[in-house]
Amino acid sequence: MLFQILDVDYTMVDEKPIIRIFGKTEDGETVCGFYEDYLPYFYARGEKLEEAVKGEGNVIRVEKVKRFLPIGYQKQTIDLHRITLRNPAKTPEIRDKLRSRGFEVFEADIPFKYRFMADFDLAGMGWIEVDGSGGVTTNTVSAQRKIPIKNFKKIGKDGMVPLRFLCLDIECVSLKEGEMPDSRDDPIIMISAVFSEPHKGERSIVLSTRSDRGVKPFEGEKEMLEELINIIMDYDPDVITGFNINNFDMPYILERMRQNNISPMFGRCKKHVTKNQIMSRFKINIAGRVMVDSFEMIKRDFSMKRYDLNTVSNELLGEGKEDVKKSQIEKFWKGSQEKFRSLIRYSKKDSELAMKLVLNLNLLDKYVALAKISGTLLQDILDSGETTRIENLILREFNKEDFVLPCKPDGSEVSKREKMRRAELKGGYVLEPEKGLHSSVIVLDFKAMYPSLIRTFNICPTTLIMKDGVEKPVTSPSGAKFVPENIRKGIIPKILERLMEERQKVKGKMKKESDSGKIRELAAEELALKIMSNAFYGHFGYPRAKVYSMEIANSITAFGRETIKKTKDFIEKDFGYKVIYGDTDSVMVKVPFENLEEIKKAGEEVAKRVTSVLKGVMELEFEKTFKRFLPLTKKRYAAWSFESDEDGWRETMETKGIETVRRDWCDLTSETIEKVLEIILKKNDIKEAVHYFKGVADSMIEGKIPIQKLVVTKTMTKRAEGYAGIQPHAELVKKIKKRSPAECPGVGDRIGYVIVKGAELLSKRAEDPLYVIEKKLPIDSRYYIENQLLPPLERIFIALGISKTELLGKGKQVSLFTAFANNSKAKAAKEVYYKYMEGFVCEKCYKTYDFPPLRGVCECGGTLLFNSPQGPARRVIY
Repeated sequence: MLFQILDVDYTMVDEKPIIRIFGKTEDGETVCGFYEDYLPYFYARGEKLEEAVKGEGNVIRVEKVKRFLPIGYQKQTIDLHRITLRNPAKTPEIRDKLRSRGFEVFEADIPFKYRFMADFDLAGMGWIEVDGSGGVTTNTVSAQRKIPIKNFKKIGKDGMVPLRFLCLDIECVSLKEGEMPDSRDDPIIMISAVFSEPHKGERSIVLSTRSDRGVKPFEGEKEMLEELINIIMDYDPDVITGFNINNFDMPYILERMRQNNISPMFGRCKKHVTKNQIMSRFKINIAGRVMVDSFEMIKRDFSMKRYDLNTVSNELLGEGKEDVKKSQIEKFWKGSQEKFRSLIRYSKKDSELAMKLVLNLNLLDKYVALAKISGTLLQDILDSGETTRIENLILREFNKEDFVLPCKPDGSEVSKREKMRRAELKGGYVLEPEKGLHSSVIVLDFKAMYPSLIRTFNICPTTLIMKDGVEKPVTSPSGAKFVPENIRKGIIPKILERLMEERQKVKGKMKKESDSGKIRELAAEELALKIMSNAFYGHFGYPRAKVYSMEIANSITAFGRETIKKTKDFIEKDFGYKVIYGDTDSVMVKVPFENLEEIKKAGEEVAKRVTSVLKGVMELEFEKTFKRFLPLTKKRYAAWSFESDEDGWRETMETKGIETVRRDWCDLTSETIEKVLEIILKKNDIKEAVHYFKGVADSMIEGKIPIQKLVVTKTMTKRAEGYAGIQPHAELVKKIKKRSPAECPGVGDRIGYVIVKGAELLSKRAEDPLYVIEKKLPIDSRYYIENQLLPPLERIFIALGISKTELLGKGKQVSLFTAFANNSKAKAAKEVYYKYMEGFVCEKCYKTYDFPPLRGVCECGGTLLFNSPQGPARRVIY
């Protein structure tokens, strides 16, 4: 029998661990295989260890083995003890006892499932072939096939089994008016479930404690939750998904089950579903199934201004939510049948959208590929960081060559490493950019720079020379030494060689493949291989890494800095071109050509010549052309970029470190930034860009900007009275509550506001856009110019040699004097609180300063006032 691995765990039977492998066959059958011939173990170093564990009933045997230690080049193995135990859960207890007696322990914190998977080279979402004969009689596991496993082997097979998805969304109401629902007290009133395959002829079902023809009704919450468990067990999904399901829906469901005395068992065995909270984030574990949160995946994989379901689904799917606000849920729940049916549609639509995000965008593809490559289970790929993936891979490869892995560091060791990292770790080399606007710039990129450096110079914990005595070592610019690969090829270089070669093979397959589904899978695999390769270089300087070495971390970045510097010198000496910027793994070179084909030819020639003088597997590639390039500072630039492919030249506006979209910006700000950059880069016309900015600011002052472009939107995360500081959106809610209590937004609602003129603090001047239109309230143009437009745009113009004073100009058009004059409350306030202070502003010309000039007055002779979002002030209150 052949099946794909979804999950692995173990259970104790007669004081012996039984491994359970949950999976699914190509035909869609669910499988649970039981393997019992495996026991937990770890390693320890020290004298008289047998005596130290004598009498420990959980220790089955202690045997001497030959192993290499994890860090440092060693010619010979040393004696370690391998301690085999009965119960995996007792490992921490025995490990800590040995440590307290001075023994050094290794691999004593590896989860039992990963110890097993590493020893047998199994991977999450990988394929396994087993003898499918026989069966296991048990009511503790829910699977179509329950089989004993005697012999099995890993199979290198592509493709995915047909996974079954269930998407959930809950609605709940607070028993306390205006409060966010609390899972300890407030009931779930509705559960919407959407199925990827029809369940009993239906694509969806809505459960509710209020009856209607569109729902399955229940007397109370307890009965509804029990039915949810029945649906999950009957439909038997491989994946349970939802939008923010990890941090809201599922923790809420589990707590309500606890409050109703319901056992939360809806995995593929009789084991409680668990939730573990780490900081503000939950990890949900459902045996045999995978929890997928589309909200978390979207945040990781897409750059957006906002990440609420309505914004995300509109932008990525082209459809949005039903028009029901969070604060209206209780009213709709208790209201007329028509209102109640709107709530049903709202809940059902949320589930449908969350399901479409996962399936239509193929969000799981990359994570499935990462699971296969790293050997990690899919759930842990989704829940954990790159450290888990890397250390799983290192464990396997270390063990194959008889190296042991250290245990993770404790808190005090992490603190010590963090202090060392701050003091000693040096990053990549970034050349100071040549100021101004540049044309005809080639971008040359080092192909997989850091992985290639590791391979070229054989950088690895297993090759690091701790003692003198090795002839002709590889010496890094930071001073660390490594044995050359003819003496010992490092394990990390070997891993990277395999990953990088596999990536090239996958790229080759993609070019030949015509099937869109297979191309998608290959693209996900290629990306996963790239992610895994690039993750290694920073790992050894990570304070929580098991294999930690500042010598290795510094050596990698030191070789990188040296390579960039040598490349710059070579290009400028041999070609006479000017390198105007370099950023960690790339250089940008100004060339004397205008035609794109000529620029490309020059770029390819430079890359070829540089590669010919580089060592090892280092390779420089021509990546693209910047027809125009505007560096602001290190790691911040904008460019008009051109890349060639089979269809010709593809152009894009590229920015790095320059935010064109921010949640606290109105649309006008984003639009103005994008348009100014477009004029500068595409038209090469700085004067027109300044003129455009002045025109926008002038329109702002004259009230010609549509109010929709001035709205800033924020979410109410608590009651308006619950905010510690004075927040604009919270202050607006207080106003609405007084004007029209029935229409007052509540917790969870998104509040759009604009800033109007007035003498009060800025936060008190936030207003509802519709109210502003109705009452014809004047917009505070000075706020939008000073706080929205100027901060990002000033940085762009300063890079072009245009100061803020020049940008604002003289006379009516966009001077702050005009903006202030249009504000009836322009007079400086007497005082401002220190926490709101934002530097200094000249009372005469309105030039701003982060720090006052030495002479104590502005260069125009004007008096300096304290600057703040509320305006200038003469005195600061601490």
